Amino acid sequence: MSIAEAEVTDEKVDDAFIVRALKQADMNALRLALYHQTDDAALADIEVISIPVRGGAFEARVIHRDHHDIIREKAAAYLSDPKRQIKPPPSVEQAKPLMELFQGRTIDDAAFAFGYEDLGFADVPRDRPWKKEIDPKKLDNFEVTIIGTGFSGIAAAVQLDRLGIKSTMIDRYDDIGGTWHVNDYPEARVDVPTFLYQYKFEHDYPWKSFFATQPELLDYINHTVDTYGLRERIELSTEIKSARWDEANKKWTLELQKGDDIETRQSDVVISAAGLFTTPKLPDIEGIENFTGEMFHTTNWNHDFDPTGKKIAVIGTGSTGTQLMPALAEKAQELTVYQRTPNWITPIDGYHAKLTPEQQWLFDTMPGYRNWFIYQQHVGDIWVQNFHEMDPEWIAKGGRVNEKNEKLRENLTAYIHKKVGDKDGLFDKLIPEYAPLARRLVIDNGFYDALMRNNVTLESDGIEEITATGITSVGGTSREFDLIVLGAGFHVSRYFWPVEYQGRDGITLEQLWNKDGARAHKSITLPGFPNFFVIYGPNAQARAGSFHSWVEILSRYIADAIATMIEKDASTIEVKKDAFEGYNKRMDEAMRHILWESEGQGGYYVNEYGRSGVNMPWTMYEFYQMVREIEPDDFTIA
Repeated sequence: MSIAEAEVTDEKVDDAFIVRALKQADMNALRLALYHQTDDAALADIEVISIPVRGGAFEARVIHRDHHDIIREKAAAYLSDPKRQIKPPPSVEQAKPLMELFQGRTIDDAAFAFGYEDLGFADVPRDRPWKKEIDPKKLDNFEVTIIGTGFSGIAAAVQLDRLGIKSTMIDRYDDIGGTWHVNDYPEARVDVPTFLYQYKFEHDYPWKSFFATQPELLDYINHTVDTYGLRERIELSTEIKSARWDEANKKWTLELQKGDDIETRQSDVVISAAGLFTTPKLPDIEGIENFTGEMFHTTNWNHDFDPTGKKIAVIGTGSTGTQLMPALAEKAQELTVYQRTPNWITPIDGYHAKLTPEQQWLFDTMPGYRNWFIYQQHVGDIWVQNFHEMDPEWIAKGGRVNEKNEKLRENLTAYIHKKVGDKDGLFDKLIPEYAPLARRLVIDNGFYDALMRNNVTLESDGIEEITATGITSVGGTSREFDLIVLGAGFHVSRYFWPVEYQGRDGITLEQLWNKDGARAHKSITLPGFPNFFVIYGPNAQARAGSFHSWVEILSRYIADAIATMIEKDASTIEVKKDAFEGYNKRMDEAMRHILWESEGQGGYYVNEYGRSGVNMPWTMYEFYQMVREIEPDDFTIA
């Protein structure tokens, strides 16, 4: 059957359909996909240009519109040809010049290696195969326990499966999904493009939205779990209470609670994939226990409560509070937003856009187009790193951080004024004192528009107390409420809480971290805790790059450590204390040149000791080189 006779949903794919699809295409992604299939030199000769975005704060690499029609014409001819040949994906050798053609500039080896994996042309982009033949009997009684069934835990399980290493996943919740299981509040969705927020080993999923909603993400998680046969090894409603290293048996002894039952089991390896956003943060406000109306944290949303016509308070204006507030404002009689600290909020074009049938057809039909579209997202994401680094010369002239960061501040400030004007002094209340990206940048989901509604009030005086019927602000204003929504975030510095971990010689995490908070070697391993690994541990948050790319990379690193141990006929692998200390010393030095500790005090990027405990200081490619594989000399393998 020819393309013209194929069907997409209820629409026939005729010439008009193809024209519509190509008008909705990303031109550079389409150009590269088409060039690889046709070797048309005219496509290679088209120049990629750099244009300033958002007042020069960002840069975009694009194809000038003068070339759009010729690219579309060539693509239409190719797609309409029933005899068209389809080449296999580009090899590693072919890929680098194509990636440079896409960007219009040369790229170094680290950028190529990371980018090629993100393109996803390989069946398993981030694999760690055995380096020597292993007797399968050695793995019969080898067991790995993965804590958490969110994206990190799933990535680890898939990676281990490729090696034939058995794993069991446990989760304290009654269903899989981790943060996307518990965060089901109104309007919950990702704040990064969906095509970045997906595994590179499972990137052909038929997404509905360019920024996926919480239900879509759960569908994708379930799809991945079933595709890779993980479900039968998942234990839900199972909470790990403690984990103690058994030196005699070289295993971890785990105490698990299932309902009222306590179970003890042993595991050769433990991987914590619990993530950052697992411990809800309840605001420390006098009288919070006295409120007699409805009150819940955003991770414990009461879907049986109808907000229609109610008086509602939302405490917190971070990513969650601002995301859900507009939906509540539409239903509430009155809504008051309690803001402690304003956040920088940015607009995103197409934040609620859904994929059209034409776009989905092009992803499915044009060989390589989906891969290059994803790569476009990757290339655009790298640019954010330019706002992080402190520029001494710029600061000496009276500036803050650097010139690009200042342009971003000016752009975001202008956006706020455009949205709220001078109404009721809102503008002054909404301007943060800190530099953009010193804290998490929030996506505008209609927050500013909602503030302009007659039934919405922004309260920035702070909260004096919560009473039985409402809230009294520091300025003395008392308001009564039917519902108080707690959107105060999470205790991100409480890694592994409330699990009690006890390593070799009885060492505890509290002892290891008593100086200035949680630390790890490359965010993954801890001295004194053999055969224990963390995905997205202390200082794991990269300055750029897809979350899913990083959990795949970190999972590969962990698989490399475990496989190396097995290949050496050893039973333990443990990072050396001097490697741990040396890494953290270098990290602290590098962190002095990044904005978080100087500009981000009070936000969750900085812990209670004033140290950046969530983010890392290195560029994405620098850290990528550090964690492509383990350095055996950093470990005791015995």
